[in-house]
Amino acid sequence: MKIVSSNEMKMLDNKTIEKIGIDSLVLMERAGLMVVQILKKYFDDLSEKKIVVVCGKGNNGGDGLVVARELMNYTNDVLVILMDEFSTKESETNFKVYLNSGGKYVKFEKNNIELIERVIAESDIVVDAIFGIGLTKPVIGDYKTVIEVINRLSKFTVAVDIASGLSSNSGKIMGTSVKADLTVTFEFPKIGHFINSGKKLSGELEVVKIGIPKKIINENIFNKYVITSSLITIPKREVESNKGTYGKVIVIGGSKEFFGAPLLSTLGALRSGVGKAIICAPKTVVLNAINYEPGLIPCVIDDEYFSQKHVLQILSLEDEKTVYVLGPGIGRKKETKEFIDTFVNNTDKPIVVDADAIVLLSENRESIKGRENIVLTPHPGEFSQFLKLPLDEVKYNYELVKKIAKELKVIINLKDSTSIISDGDKIFFNICGNSSLSKGGSGDILSGLIAGFIAQGLTLLESTITASYVLGKAAELYRPEGRNFISEIVNLIPKVIEAILKEKEEINGNIPRI
Repeated sequence: MKIVSSNEMKMLDNKTIEKIGIDSLVLMERAGLMVVQILKKYFDDLSEKKIVVVCGKGNNGGDGLVVARELMNYTNDVLVILMDEFSTKESETNFKVYLNSGGKYVKFEKNNIELIERVIAESDIVVDAIFGIGLTKPVIGDYKTVIEVINRLSKFTVAVDIASGLSSNSGKIMGTSVKADLTVTFEFPKIGHFINSGKKLSGELEVVKIGIPKKIINENIFNKYVITSSLITIPKREVESNKGTYGKVIVIGGSKEFFGAPLLSTLGALRSGVGKAIICAPKTVVLNAINYEPGLIPCVIDDEYFSQKHVLQILSLEDEKTVYVLGPGIGRKKETKEFIDTFVNNTDKPIVVDADAIVLLSENRESIKGRENIVLTPHPGEFSQFLKLPLDEVKYNYELVKKIAKELKVIINLKDSTSIISDGDKIFFNICGNSSLSKGGSGDILSGLIAGFIAQGLTLLESTITASYVLGKAAELYRPEGRNFISEIVNLIPKVIEAILKEKEEINGNIPRI
């Protein structure tokens, strides 16, 4: 599913109006009508509902006026709260039409705040049409006051296009923001719906079409996507095959302090369907892993930490279908950094670089630059250290992810509640998952999953997108958010893969390539 910035959406609107000749009032009318259609879907009977529509001065307020007028066909109790004098001709026109249709309104003023509070308190539904996707300044004054009233009274709140006060590009709160139960957005989701505070403040998200022609959409290249099952590629299983058919993953990790990370990564690789999964780690780590999963192939190093003397031992396991995971629980010792630098420079096989290995490679980025077979899977803290930038400059910074991926010619998966993936050209947002993944080990599983899919023949980008989506869906399948063992989620991965394959069979096996 494509996703757009505010400027991209405005460009689509403008081209529809200027090149196609569809009047802006027509687009506004369609937007308002679609909001009401969605409301009817959520509420079987609106006839007894008291509905307040809070309208700002711009075109978002104009959309709200269409909503209010259309709602009058379903309930006799609709009231508009006007926040200011209208700043667009479309809003002025729709206000006149609303009044001509018998619509009622009250103007927000400082001396009638008690009336405004009472009206909202007595309502069943509040429609937020205060600010749209063009908001660039912090919300202050009367607007801040009315948003705080809406949030305090906690009526069912429907945001038109985006929750007022939420940045459509960053998902950050611009001073204050409406907390919506439902957001009805037009044509495409906006980036801000999914990152920073956007997920929490948007509520349920409904995307509706308002008549932007396909011609206009197809003329413009959009390189941002929300990951859905249509973008997922599952490796094929052949009737005539053996374990060698499905590749080999070697997980390099573990240390005296960290036992579990390489095990989880290797389990992730196994659950992806890979033919062979080798865990290469200190003896105590390997014994712990084999006791848990006898199907793992051991590779024991003769020390508590990795150092340069282990490079040749690991490279001797390599074959043409080998993919490495480098980093889970590996630690940050000086000798480990030397091992990582030497190892990376002496193999041309794909490597999924995770955890401490990402941080240790920050001093030697040239070793991975231009390789085109490297996947980096940092969380924001590791990405911050890798780039030597403050955390708040990297968190959810999708343009930065794209920029670094392009510079280094790598795939980057910036892990967060909404993960951001880029190959330097396209940007993908994974919104699957829940708080079950907000604990140590989830990233280790992800790195193994990615490597497993690469070993089975998917491209690096396909593997990263698929692994991120599958892990998120596994967390959703395991309902008790935050009260699970992360190892329980890894065991649900085959069920998720099976469900995806079944879904794709139902749509005639049409599996798109990215």
